[in-house]
Amino acid sequence: MKLNTKSIAQSTFTIFMIGFSSGAWAIAETVHPRDYIAAPSGVNLSVTYLDHRSADDYFVDGSKLSSNADLQATALIQRFIHYTELLGMPADPQIIVPVVDLDVGMAGQGSKGIGDTTIGSTFWPVADAENRQWFGITPFLILPTGDYDDQKAVNVGANRWSYVLQAGYAKGITEKLHIDLIGEVEAFGDNDQFLGNNKLEKDEVYRFNTTFSYDITPGNYVWTRYVKQIGGEEQVNGVARLGTDQDTDTLSVGYTHWIGQELQLQAEYTQDIEVENGFKTSGFTLRMAIPF
Repeated sequence: MKLNTKSIAQSTFTIFMIGFSSGAWAIAETVHPRDYIAAPSGVNLSVTYLDHRSADDYFVDGSKLSSNADLQATALIQRFIHYTELLGMPADPQIIVPVVDLDVGMAGQGSKGIGDTTIGSTFWPVADAENRQWFGITPFLILPTGDYDDQKAVNVGANRWSYVLQAGYAKGITEKLHIDLIGEVEAFGDNDQFLGNNKLEKDEVYRFNTTFSYDITPGNYVWTRYVKQIGGEEQVNGVARLGTDQDTDTLSVGYTHWIGQELQLQAEYTQDIEVENGFKTSGFTLRMAIPF
């Protein structure tokens, strides 16, 4: 039987877009260099992100189905972190709230509004500043608080609960060179209002993150990050949908600059290198962190 590639592209694209709304949260959740170095108890951080992502190419099973996807996604994300001690360990309870502007020419749809809220905390069983090594475990809970319209494929809210378990190891290899190794798994609840009353399910997504950062001067460093993401096949009413499982390789480069101890500024460029299914995105993130 001959398959209609246009209808396949539209079908897989519609399913994929439901999960794309979590991308705004993922920008903030993505571990940046030295994030797994615990700050002293009592420190508070206000972290603001401005992120933009765009894509023209859209892939299904490794084949490009469109060069005119015309994805434009901009997010302003606010994150508050409090460093303290919980369960006898250093910890950093936090909350993340994104505001998203999402437009997809391929779907002829867009969405604007508040995205899904994330709460969680890192717990550090190992926080050895003397030997410059840290190991932490971070559970996150993503609440379905974002704007959602069950008649649209493009939404800034995912209309489902999600759960992330992350583990990270940070180590000063030399006086100037640091490495961060992070692994995580994200599990998803069901969306029972997918394009009406359909049930959307999603398998777990696994991410593996390696970052090297190098001090140019004290408090100023350049860095590069590689992320591998796999899994996440989706089903609608129990039927698996073609081209929804992920196998993506992403590379980022960035620069972080501390102004005294009062302000941290960071700029990052990110590019998907290989994409099995979905958009091949590129973009930038600006981050400002203010201790208080």
